[in-house]
Amino acid sequence: MQPQHSPTSDTKSNPRMEWPTLFMFGLVYSGWLVLTMLHDQIPVLLLLIVLSYLAALHSSLQHEVIHGHPTVWNYLNIALAFPALGLIVPFKRYEILHLQHHRNWLITDPFDDSESYFLARRSWLACGRVVQGILRINNTLVGRMLLGPAIMAIRMINSEWRATKNNPDIFTAWLWHFAGVAMVVLWLWLVSFPILLYIFGVAYPATSLLMLRAFGEHLPEENTAHRSAIIKSNLVMQLLYLNNNFHRVHHDHPEVAWYRLPKLYQQQYADQTKHVYPGYLSLIIEFGFKQRFPVEHPFLAKES
Repeated sequence: MQPQHSPTSDTKSNPRMEWPTLFMFGLVYSGWLVLTMLHDQIPVLLLLIVLSYLAALHSSLQHEVIHGHPTVWNYLNIALAFPALGLIVPFKRYEILHLQHHRNWLITDPFDDSESYFLARRSWLACGRVVQGILRINNTLVGRMLLGPAIMAIRMINSEWRATKNNPDIFTAWLWHFAGVAMVVLWLWLVSFPILLYIFGVAYPATSLLMLRAFGEHLPEENTAHRSAIIKSNLVMQLLYLNNNFHRVHHDHPEVAWYRLPKLYQQQYADQTKHVYPGYLSLIIEFGFKQRFPVEHPFLAKES
């Protein structure tokens, strides 16, 4: 089990209990339980939209837990994040890989950034034409939202299976994940919520919403300080991502709680951040059907 981050000068005054985050956990779980229990009384489209939003918001809350929130008690934080509402990603693997991703000098690196969608030259040239075509589509925003969850799941299972042979802790993390999935599936069975409908109507779209956020977060800049972006947005999307759309701020201050990021952005970044987008709609308009970047990394791992 990974230790929590040590307090920094920015967090020594943090409360032992971060009530806004605890409130969000309560809101997500209570809303999810009520909606799934009353699913046959709610219009299907509205039901799936709200449940997908809640499942994606739950992932944002898991992200808070990874960075040491909302309490000083690690086991309580993990217990809060444990139910696998999104079904796909094991929390303990997400924790380890995401903390590796926070090595800012390696952001977008095809080998060392666990969240990079770029490939080294050697890997790109080894892909057949069909795979290259699929990956090019995946580098458009619409393609990322439609194909991204499936591609992520396939890549993750493949890499995790290979890594398990040398790291038994990965196998343990997946066993805990299956326990979290079992909690969700058992509840859905008890309330007669169709499992396949949840997989394809809730879990998959929730992951697509996370793909929308991740699509705009990072850029292959030579200057590592400029590899994280800011995406301004409305309150609905900011809440969904728990202000992680202020991504440059989060990468520079990963210990800061989500509800403090907007103020920190205004104080320190509003006038000096290079990559700022007015919202997710602007990304959809510009890159919905056009590659934002090539799949082969523009300047890293060219010799491989």
